[in-house]
Amino acid sequence: MRRAFLAGMAAGTAVALLALSGCGDSGDSAGQSPGTSTPPAATTTTTVQEEAPTARFAVRGGARAEGPDRVEVPVGADVLIEVTSDTADELHVHGYDRTAELVPGVPARVAFTAQIPGVFEVELHHQELLLTQLRVGG
Repeated sequence: MRRAFLAGMAAGTAVALLALSGCGDSGDSAGQSPGTSTPPAATTTTTVQEEAPTARFAVRGGARAEGPDRVEVPVGADVLIEVTSDTADELHVHGYDRTAELVPGVPARVAFTAQIPGVFEVELHHQELLLTQLRVGG
């Protein structure tokens, strides 16, 4: 599982780097005559957050119904946590101070880059429910 996660992260990083390498401009416009322009080439925008593996959770009746006990990522990895709850609440990732308001039945997302190593609680505040632990390692 960890190998597959790391391979996916490496592939996503490679795609992002390839997409960004085409963004430079050589500054050479000698081939264009005044008053004419070349239509822009089609481009693909790569957003790393969209490619980040998603840790999905479901909360029903005040308890975690779906999702892992622990989420492990290397330092520098993009993290995406998605929670669907049957009651209104607030999702909070300790250590990173990331929050999201939960509306019943509507998935809420928290996304960030894991730059701080350690083990951090991810909880629902109103229900005082420990949802998972986020382990950020090197």
